[in-house]
Amino acid sequence: MITETNLPIMLPVPQPDENFWTMLGTEALNYDIPDSESDTEAVEKLQSLFDRLDDYTGLYVYGLEDGIYRAGQYPRCMGKERFRFFFDVGYSLTDGVTEQRHERNTEFKNGYATVIVTFYHSSIFIFPYFLFSLFLSVGLFLLILLFFINRKMKQVVLLKQEILRMSAGDLSTPLVSSGADEIGVLSRELDHLRLTLDQNIRQEQEAHQSNRELIAALSHDLRTPLTVLHGYLDILQLDRNPDMQNTYVTRCLQKTDDIRRLTDRMFEYALVYDVSEPEQIRMIPFSLSRLLGLFREQMDFLELAGFHTDISFPDADISDITTPDALTIQADPELCKRILNNLFSNILKYGSKQETVTLSMQLPPEINKDAALCLALKNTVKPEHSAVESNRIGLKSSTRNMERMSGKLVVFQTDTFFEVTLSFPVTAP
Repeated sequence: MITETNLPIMLPVPQPDENFWTMLGTEALNYDIPDSESDTEAVEKLQSLFDRLDDYTGLYVYGLEDGIYRAGQYPRCMGKERFRFFFDVGYSLTDGVTEQRHERNTEFKNGYATVIVTFYHSSIFIFPYFLFSLFLSVGLFLLILLFFINRKMKQVVLLKQEILRMSAGDLSTPLVSSGADEIGVLSRELDHLRLTLDQNIRQEQEAHQSNRELIAALSHDLRTPLTVLHGYLDILQLDRNPDMQNTYVTRCLQKTDDIRRLTDRMFEYALVYDVSEPEQIRMIPFSLSRLLGLFREQMDFLELAGFHTDISFPDADISDITTPDALTIQADPELCKRILNNLFSNILKYGSKQETVTLSMQLPPEINKDAALCLALKNTVKPEHSAVESNRIGLKSSTRNMERMSGKLVVFQTDTFFEVTLSFPVTAP
């Protein structure tokens, strides 16, 4: 009778064949069964039987009736350290699935005994196969894991390059989206940060540009009353017109007030206020007579500077201007002064004294929401300045100031002729 233990039937491993059992039955008849384990002489005689076994077969002899161990041979492969290491690892992992144990009653010279045979031939195949499968599984797992890690590392490296590009100042290139995981969320948030930084930098640059333009405009506006003030002081020093000295002194004081206000505003907007906030204006009802008074003051100074001037209102009676029922405009007095200072300063610089500087006015035919008062200032350009390129700071500043008062400034210019038209919205009396 042969009994197999814990070895799966379908496992493709070597099995003991009938030749082995025939050999064992034939050879056992040549040996006596030891009376006990201490029967040294009989045990030594059995050694020749054990030597016929290969390295992967173990044989143990037990008494048939009492079942006491008499003699045995442990498989010689177990004495090899390298095999034993892999065997122990595989045995613990497989729970001894490769151990083949067979029990058989065998006839010896002096009777029958129970022989237990253990085969470990399958370990030659199973354990390396198991370890190979284990390493292959771990390798495939690591390969797949490293593939995804490498993929994520590429995303991290790409994100690093984009961050370095942002740090170098390139905020216009969008960041590449990296999916919906944590790296993708980080990429999108960094792209939002890029947009915010780009917007903030643009706003800061625009604020600096506005600041420079404001200071340039105010500086230009500041030079104009200084020029007028210098002209009046020259006239007072030369004592050309003693009867008008008090008037000239009054105008000098007015110009010093204009200069003080301009310098105060320059320091306020350059050093105190946020340049992103527009300059505050004060719109008040402005009578035509007051507006024309500002023009006349400038025209008088042109007369003193040697220009010929002419003020004509062909479409308006004197009552249309001076009476309390005359039309009014909404304007900021300070901005009006700055606009006129810039315009007449250009005439002083580039205007020809050989031709007449004219100021004309056109009243609106009827009062409605689109009604406008038009004042046209015309002069001839000096021949030596006809081809001179100007930065036009004064005209740019005047145009912007007119727009802030809901008005309009239109310039028509040739090499020899210059005309500017101011349009002010009017209100009913």
